Amino acid sequence: MKKIVFLSLLAITSILNAQNINVLYNFRTYHSTKTNYVEINTSIESATLNTASPVLNKYIKQAELTIAICNSTRPDSVIYIEKRVISSPQVEDSTTLNNTSLLDMQRIALHNGSYVVFFELKDVNSTSQPLTYKDAIIMNYPEDEINVSDIMIVNKHEKTKKENIYSKGGYDLQPYMFDAISKDDNKVSYYAEIYNADKVFGKDSLYLISTIIEDINSNKKIETVQAYKRQKAQDITPYFNTLDLSSLPEGAYYLTVEARDKDNLLYAYNRYPFIKHSNIKAEQNDMELPKDAFVYYIPDSLLKETIKSMRPIASNTQVEYMLKDLKTSTPDQDRYFIYQFFSEINSSSPEFAYRNYAKQVEKINEKYSTRIKKGYNTDMGRILLSYGEPTEIIDEKSATSGSINNVTRAQKMIDPDLSNSQIMEVNYYPYQIWVYSKTPMGESNRKFVFYAKQNNMAEYFLLHSNATGELQDLEWESVLSHGTLDRGVIGKAGKQFQTGRK
Repeated sequence: MKKIVFLSLLAITSILNAQNINVLYNFRTYHSTKTNYVEINTSIESATLNTASPVLNKYIKQAELTIAICNSTRPDSVIYIEKRVISSPQVEDSTTLNNTSLLDMQRIALHNGSYVVFFELKDVNSTSQPLTYKDAIIMNYPEDEINVSDIMIVNKHEKTKKENIYSKGGYDLQPYMFDAISKDDNKVSYYAEIYNADKVFGKDSLYLISTIIEDINSNKKIETVQAYKRQKAQDITPYFNTLDLSSLPEGAYYLTVEARDKDNLLYAYNRYPFIKHSNIKAEQNDMELPKDAFVYYIPDSLLKETIKSMRPIASNTQVEYMLKDLKTSTPDQDRYFIYQFFSEINSSSPEFAYRNYAKQVEKINEKYSTRIKKGYNTDMGRILLSYGEPTEIIDEKSATSGSINNVTRAQKMIDPDLSNSQIMEVNYYPYQIWVYSKTPMGESNRKFVFYAKQNNMAEYFLLHSNATGELQDLEWESVLSHGTLDRGVIGKAGKQFQTGRK
């Protein structure tokens, strides 16, 4: 399962110069007796779309959504593409349209393998540039092993009266499109499928489907929230259930669905990460800090600044503390937080982990701080603290380009108007490309493009990266070239990004 809030990353809108459309999408993969398939859900906030000119006193809003999928090993070869217009209801009062969302679901058959999916979204009633994004889909359902599908968190459900695209396991299921569950939502419904249990346990043999909640940071199981169901082994087993989360403290968790044999041996599982907001705060560990703990040597006046500098390597739950609790926390609470933070990094010597990180922050602040920003708060500082020193840095303070490559077939199919253009001496903003042969997250050949958009090189901003979870912009080179490089055209910087060499 992958979920993206397109415009929670504000930089995407400014870089793409696209209309400020609020869009959510998520996708989940499944297996059926005929094929594997991916289910892609899109939700567009109607209030962020323009209203069409009224026809017979009726108003409507529309968005054009294009999805193209390529094999990851051949990104220029399109195996699926569809362009469709998603429309709101036609109404007489245009203001009522702002209270709705435009919903779309597509089911796309895919074999096992890895794929790149390209999205393009355009307001039909706007001249603004379309919003574009790409993501990765991994499809892996071996035929002779137990598998658990991706997990759907369900927003609304009712028993199926007539089969439709939302029907699964006897219910019509509307997916929940967010990663966070509010304070007021203390029950969560979810759906998953278990495959090939009959091939492993024997048809109609009893096995166990368990649901547990685990803390994302510690992987500790929450004993007060769990569910179990004995099930007869079939080739495909739909599983729909509801959990009570009222006792769950605020924090980040996994909802985990497991398939276990009669002896409680785990055979397969899948996880759904989520954040639970709650008035119940997680209890602090009862462990007392050592009397000579390093945190006692940090002056009260520097505690909060120290915690802020830890954000580049913090987990979601830890960032929540920094954003919500840091303003009102006491020095004792801050010291406890710092000690636990570095204990998770190095349990045998949290002081060593702290001092090593503090030295890195000091160096980064010296090199990257500006008049209004600490070095660790800059994009370059954050990447260094998160990923370490790059394998190579390509530094271009005044680059030009006259190179051209063909646009890919995928880009041409999304936008037939794309064509090669003769580009003469295109001038770029000053930029750097950082190359990581391997990241601490285990990814290989990852790159980051930074540019000095104010042209004074006082601060470089992240423009694009192919690292998971980082800012991605398919048209980054057009931005880097002051908008003079056409969409899909690859110049000098693009070739450097592809090869990782100057």
